Amino acid sequence: MHFHRPTIIPLVKCKTGDMTDVNNYYRAITLSNSITKILESLLYKFINSQDADDEYQFGFKKNHSTTICTHIFKKTVSHYRQNGSHVSASFIGFNKAYDNVNYWLLFCKLTDNGISVACCAVTRLIAYWYSNQQMSVRWQNISSTYFHVANGFRQVGILSPFLFRFYYRQHCAQRKPAGI
Repeated sequence: MHFHRPTIIPLVKCKTGDMTDVNNYYRAITLSNSITKILESLLYKFINSQDADDEYQFGFKKNHSTTICTHIFKKTVSHYRQNGSHVSASFIGFNKAYDNVNYWLLFCKLTDNGISVACCAVTRLIAYWYSNQQMSVRWQNISSTYFHVANGFRQVGILSPFLFRFYYRQHCAQRKPAGI
């Protein structure tokens, strides 16, 4: 497997659920080889953010998980309810968020962000990598021919969480709802 030719495998959302339910769809998970993971680890060292917001990310982060977040949330709600307070919560769903990222917009934002020359070279390398990636789909040990992919991040990519956070902050969070 070449580093810019990953394989997509479809996984059903809930194996124990109703397989005829339209909401129990297949998710496309991209498999990368060991060389790709090593390359991403090396590149991550150049672009890793020390943003204060990063400490509040629980998923896709070393020594963190969404289980920790859920536990903290439950303890906080329990504390306030035991002390007679009402609790309100808001959640944001990023359904298929990685699939819809326009990575050319991301790479332009990374380049325009006043990053160092080394990071600019890393950004160009990642941009080349993503713009030349070709994927195949494997279903029951049969692989399709390779095809070009024009947007999105790998679900299990080492760089993907950082790149998505940056993309969201630079592109989506700066937009203001109509009327504000």
